[in-house]
Amino acid sequence: MRHDLGSTQQNSEAINLENSALQLVVRPDLGGRIDQLRDKKTGQNWLWHPPDYDESQTRTLALGASFDGNWTGGWDEIFPNDVEGEFRAYQLVDHGEFWSQAWGVKSHVPFDLHLELMCHTVPVHVKKRIQLHPTEPEFTLTYSFQNQSDQEIPFLFKQHAAIAIEPGDEILLPNCLIEPVVLDFSRIIGRDGKTQFPTALDAAGNEVNVQHTRARSSQLQEFFYSSELAVGECGISKSRLENGTTPLRSTLKLRFDTADFPYVWVFQSYGGWCDRYVLILEPCTTMPYDLETACQKGTAAILQPHETQTRTLTVRLE
Repeated sequence: MRHDLGSTQQNSEAINLENSALQLVVRPDLGGRIDQLRDKKTGQNWLWHPPDYDESQTRTLALGASFDGNWTGGWDEIFPNDVEGEFRAYQLVDHGEFWSQAWGVKSHVPFDLHLELMCHTVPVHVKKRIQLHPTEPEFTLTYSFQNQSDQEIPFLFKQHAAIAIEPGDEILLPNCLIEPVVLDFSRIIGRDGKTQFPTALDAAGNEVNVQHTRARSSQLQEFFYSSELAVGECGISKSRLENGTTPLRSTLKLRFDTADFPYVWVFQSYGGWCDRYVLILEPCTTMPYDLETACQKGTAAILQPHETQTRTLTVRLE
């Protein structure tokens, strides 16, 4: 059955997208985010939420609310900025405005959902499409950004997928360079500068490997950028024993054009940040997190006057 709403409707109910391989639960009321991502073959629930998360609850947040103070996991997106503050003619809010605002539902069919949002901090109209493959464990996210002004708009757009992890999970990145986002935050990497993934340098100059997740008891935390990606992909891979003897591997992989997302940010809290045990995968248009600095370095994404841009990524369970 097709639900074509004609004009956009606000929706506070969760929307289920499901085939024989995977299940998505989307929350238009919670920033249009993917709230649940379940592999029906393995039973793996890929997205992290805090222990006290109540998925039946909605919320109403003012534009400019604190991201960390209201964060409940799931798969958010960040646009048009990360760091709040005045930027050119715009007053930008914490982690942008996608995550805190209710999205309108334009249409919904069994494997296809269209959402949209008119931004307040910048004159940009955004459409988001979640298209589930009818039979494969795969879905595609497509975003359309329309600049409705006569001015160019520099921006940052990134995925913010909070992944439920276990010790020893493998962080999947192609050949690339990595560097700490803020060295004072890092507890594994100890020196500024770029290194070849998966190695970095600790404070003493010794090589450390950042490819596998650490135990919660380590109380570590890390946050690095990756750039110069050989191919556009990132992910997480888990291995466990089935029936105590048979190795079972499950993988979440994001694939994209590096013209759309030339960087991947990887945030890791192994109990060290706010007692959270989570990893966040963040394919991104822009580096670093400060938009003004990115403009100075020529690494900000740009919407030209009245331009419409489309950016796409595909998510697959393997």
